[in-house]
Amino acid sequence: MTDISASTYVPNLSSSAFSQFKGKTTGVGADGANADSQTFTVSKAGEFNFKINNSFTNVEIRNDRNEVVTTLRSQESTADASARLGPGTYTATFSQANRAAGVRDYSMDVTERQNILVTGGGATLKGTAQPPANGDTGIQKHTFNVVQGGTFTANMTLPNTRWAMMDKDGKVVAASDSGKPDNQESFLQKPTYKLEPGQYTMVVVPPSDLKSPTDFQMSLVPRNPTLTESGSNQESAIAKTLRERQDRLRQWASEAKPTTTKV
Repeated sequence: MTDISASTYVPNLSSSAFSQFKGKTTGVGADGANADSQTFTVSKAGEFNFKINNSFTNVEIRNDRNEVVTTLRSQESTADASARLGPGTYTATFSQANRAAGVRDYSMDVTERQNILVTGGGATLKGTAQPPANGDTGIQKHTFNVVQGGTFTANMTLPNTRWAMMDKDGKVVAASDSGKPDNQESFLQKPTYKLEPGQYTMVVVPPSDLKSPTDFQMSLVPRNPTLTESGSNQESAIAKTLRERQDRLRQWASEAKPTTTKV
């Protein structure tokens, strides 16, 4: 974790899983509003999540060619945005939407937005949960790219953590809201999630009583959906019903006498 509070320090976002910019809007921006600027670098191309923790605060991030790469505009609550950044130097300008507010504190969290590749062998997301503070809920977003579909169970190591996976249309395809880590449940009692190839967004909501930054892992584990408590690949009740129905349809089709139509 990197806490940036001094403007003379230029952090490298690629060297830390979590960074936080803090300061005061003691300057004046181009539009006349109270503002402040901070500089950071990126040494390795990647996608980052930016979250402003203050109400009625605007953030504009520009590259070293003075091109805007992303903006954030919070209203009554926090605001977040993500951007893919290449190596280089960037400047974040913080300004107040309410010009009459005077000098105010601000803070912005930056996390790496991991793009997880899911194969038939599963996948693992590694992250650091941040304690809620200054109106920040600690919510994280990550991208999962499923290249080989299948049926999976999930292991979240952090207790009291909610998570949900959504497809490109925003439909929830997997979720958990357990009071204990997913990996403490019996493997055969875990819910299974069928994922088709495509891109998904994972939203992770850490517990509200988290006191300090805590590392966690979120794993997708391949699962044979017909596996039973006995440990053998016996047929599940649903699979048996579907098979018997198909058998009856095949038998009916084979016994049905052909019909002819006379004109």
